[in-house]
Amino acid sequence: MTVKWSVAHMSVNGGRRPSKGDETVDFICPRCRRTMSAVVESRAKARAKYEVYRWLGWLLLLSLLVTFPLLIHYGGQTVEEGDTAAVNTVGELVLAVAVGIILGPAFLMTAGQYSGVKKLRFVRPDGGRTVWVRGHRLF
Repeated sequence: MTVKWSVAHMSVNGGRRPSKGDETVDFICPRCRRTMSAVVESRAKARAKYEVYRWLGWLLLLSLLVTFPLLIHYGGQTVEEGDTAAVNTVGELVLAVAVGIILGPAFLMTAGQYSGVKKLRFVRPDGGRTVWVRGHRLF
């Protein structure tokens, strides 16, 4: 069984977020009837993380406007034998382009899916929380 939760499903306490910090919210899964908990961040904290992820993604993608043409330019030049500075420059540009190509979209996708709800856990009968939640996902 797979249950996918959105933030709208966890409308405990009227669906309000805490005013400061993080708050653990307990709720009952309607499918498996088990008590679960999730950590909900305050609106300001969730919004700040969303903005940081979004700006980092755009900055990394915009950095490709500089690093990719430089890589093409330096990569097309012939290098004197034993000139390690030119080889190091091309290597650093390859690394910068790879970071921009991989992490830029990753940060943008993370920002788009970030809701400030995390650590979905089952609540054990003794009140402790489990580490793994089989069959349930947050999205």
